[in-house]
Amino acid sequence: MKILFAFLVMSVGVINQACAGTDISDAQVREWVAAGKIMSFVDIMAVNESRLNGRLLDLEIEQEHGKIVYEVEVLRENGEVREFHIDAASGIVLKEEKDD
Repeated sequence: MKILFAFLVMSVGVINQACAGTDISDAQVREWVAAGKIMSFVDIMAVNESRLNGRLLDLEIEQEHGKIVYEVEVLRENGEVREFHIDAASGIVLKEEKDD
């Protein structure tokens, strides 16, 4: 499963860019990861493996309240869709909610 997520993250267009009106480019994300400013999504998955278990539906990266945040939607085996807001610098889940 980790290989699938790594492939998805590297694919063009997986990360929908949005940043309070300013786009975050794929190149910017790669630069931040290389500089250690944020964690790669592969690392985010490793840190939160049990919580992010399921099928990846959507992945966005945004700036919220001065923090860079991964927004992740996961489809669980039971059909429930969960949305997570994860601090891209620390990997800490900031918010988790059931998505309608």
